[in-house]
Amino acid sequence: MLQNEIMKYWIARDKDGCLFFYKEEPFKDFSMWHISIPDTFCEPIDPDLFPEVTWENSPQRVELK
Repeated sequence: MLQNEIMKYWIARDKDGCLFFYKEEPFKDFSMWHISIPDTFCEPIDPDLFPEVTWENSPQRVELK
């Protein structure tokens, strides 16, 4: 990764409070988020991060440097 490279992800919180980064935009199911492309990047992260991201306002687009 280049020093100033910006990486774009989606972030979403499941209904139970778990928080995930997604490379592709996820879709909502009854209580969790899913991706439609197999083997696409999805990584759990600390649920205390991004407290402003909720089940109701997910997914949100984020850019990381």
